[in-house]
Amino acid sequence: MARRSSSFEWTLPPRPEGVSAFRWLRNVLREEILIGRILAGSRLPSSRELARQYHLSRATIVAALDELQAEGYLEGRRGSGTYVSEHLLPLSSPPQAGSPPSRTAAGSPAPQRPRLSSLAARVQPLVMPVKPENRAFRTNLPALDLFPTTLWAQVAARRMRSATAADLLGCDAAGYMPLRQAIAAYSHRSRGIRCTAEQIVIVSGVQEGLDLSARLLVEAGDKVLMEDPGYPGAYTLFQALGARIVSMPLDAEGAAPPEACLRGCRLIYVTPGHQCPAGMTMSLPRRLQLLAWAGKHNVPIFEDDYDSVFRFSGRPIPAMQGLDTSGRVIFCGSFNKTMFPSLRLGYLVLPEDLLEFFLRAKAMTTRHPSILLQAPLCDFIEQGHFGRHLRRMRNIYAERLALLCECAEQYLGEFLEVARIDAGLQTIAHLRRSLIALGVTAESAARRAAQHSIDVVPLSFYCRRVKAPEAVQMGFAAVEEREIRIGVQKLARALESLQAQARAGALGER
Repeated sequence: MARRSSSFEWTLPPRPEGVSAFRWLRNVLREEILIGRILAGSRLPSSRELARQYHLSRATIVAALDELQAEGYLEGRRGSGTYVSEHLLPLSSPPQAGSPPSRTAAGSPAPQRPRLSSLAARVQPLVMPVKPENRAFRTNLPALDLFPTTLWAQVAARRMRSATAADLLGCDAAGYMPLRQAIAAYSHRSRGIRCTAEQIVIVSGVQEGLDLSARLLVEAGDKVLMEDPGYPGAYTLFQALGARIVSMPLDAEGAAPPEACLRGCRLIYVTPGHQCPAGMTMSLPRRLQLLAWAGKHNVPIFEDDYDSVFRFSGRPIPAMQGLDTSGRVIFCGSFNKTMFPSLRLGYLVLPEDLLEFFLRAKAMTTRHPSILLQAPLCDFIEQGHFGRHLRRMRNIYAERLALLCECAEQYLGEFLEVARIDAGLQTIAHLRRSLIALGVTAESAARRAAQHSIDVVPLSFYCRRVKAPEAVQMGFAAVEEREIRIGVQKLARALESLQAQARAGALGER
């Protein structure tokens, strides 16, 4: 093969601050070879010539060339010099003479996007309309400042000190067996769930559990039933999979689908313990009816145990899974709100005839969560810390809800009616008819509240086909008592100004 030109009379880009001369030169030469500016087979000048030409030390030049040779970009020929490997094909065409190559902000050639799948085209962003800096009245957030981090650190440290080689190796796709045993015992005792440890699969949370279930049970075009209003993460997932989503309206007893909707259905998604976002608990007759219909039409039910463990009076309502006699219910629980969101641990309780398929899929994707988190969580449950933490937080959340209702009655009574719920981290506040009559909507109320650094979420955010009542969702669990009082007063001022503006507009129309 004929030798290529070895002209290196081009201007190198400036060296970024903080980057060593060796790394800078190596990266520049590597990129120029990849984009075809330095051609395959080209002979490089000697290290002395390069050092003179670019005002670098010879040691820097030699180190950069040696590394590029080790990576396969260059090859040395005894008695002849250093050449660009003849076997390299450029990643892009060489730039035209006199024009620099197209580059991204980072300095790399601008890539072309590969062809996306239909799934990628259907995936929509899942965004909650909240600002992290606003504490009142953030939804779906536990009181993280009250989590016993010191105790958790002690439990985790003890576990790490006693970790074995087997712990460091990992576990099977179902998860750490002692944790599964602890969850089976706890969920039976607290939620009436009937299962063995072998039926439990550890996941990162409800979203992964739902994603795994939907991918294995639903294909594009299949009918899926879900509550409306309902959890946006479920709707976004089903939409991405191309499912035909059928809304189940709600009444005072929870989801109320007609039996005809179950014909040809592939999956039902419900939050019976504490409906997301309306907050009601599905009645026992409704649960039994839905289970009977699911058995008749051979439809699996995904039971999302949304916030139901935070029940303020009496024990948490038993799970629907405990009533299931035909193996139709997939139960999913999570520790990400009962503990802390970054823990990323939850669990599925699966019917035995589905277990093998879920484990195969799990092994091909996330494999299993880290044992270095699973093992301390197991100890935290078995040593009674988890149960004590839940009892403490139930009492605190009940006090915060009571304070919110009391302050709302004092300052917001003219504008909102706050519901006194039995469980959860947030409640619903309905706009008064006097506000609605002036044309004020939940959306306009939320926008005005945001201007006063208050977060409330319009109930319509959770609706797809059903028209939402004019109501907003208000979180209280993560809001301290002082912030609740201040937040209610800020919200009252926001709604008062909105009411005055609406009245002025109505008078102007007359």
